[in-house]
Amino acid sequence: MSDEGWQQVRSGLTLIVWSKLASWDPQNLTLVAANEANFESSTGHKEIHRTFGRLICWIAFSVGAEYLSRGAVMLKGRSTTQASPNRILRLPSRDEDIADWIKRVNSCDPSVCEAAISFKTLGKLHPEQILPPGSERDLVSASIKLLASAIRNRDAHRYAKDVRAFHFHVVGSLFVPALNILLASLNQGELRTHLTGTEFA
Repeated sequence: MSDEGWQQVRSGLTLIVWSKLASWDPQNLTLVAANEANFESSTGHKEIHRTFGRLICWIAFSVGAEYLSRGAVMLKGRSTTQASPNRILRLPSRDEDIADWIKRVNSCDPSVCEAAISFKTLGKLHPEQILPPGSERDLVSASIKLLASAIRNRDAHRYAKDVRAFHFHVVGSLFVPALNILLASLNQGELRTHLTGTEFA
């Protein structure tokens, strides 16, 4: 669980930094919220895509936050998987007849399904449970609930035009502080060791 937890933290931080909504401070092992003017500049989200860059950056940020949260929960010894595995469609093998595979999928043949570990979604992870009661735990809880319900869930299921610019202020007031609280809850020596040599450290 430890290796998987650190992998989730590293991949989460990579996505968050790539999103341009935050940068990494390797000295303090913290995220730093982006300046809105920089994010809106030609070197910000517009560098990713002129029209949909802001959307792409927010999706990367929220997925990164989910990975980081999952990693922190795992590293504290808590389960992040659903109680029972999901049944999902398996990929057709290289030598499998595709027409036959399609027919079996569409007839709900169980031979095209396999068990897969199902992770809890961001809204059901409850990373605040690994923190002691108090204002920091409250901030993490409220921030993750907001990110999961109002941003992550929306962006994963539909495109809503011209809404993300209005959310920028919560990057610095809620999301980055919440993620930094989770990072601070981890063993700082191990965090530094596991991030050494990563592209953003």
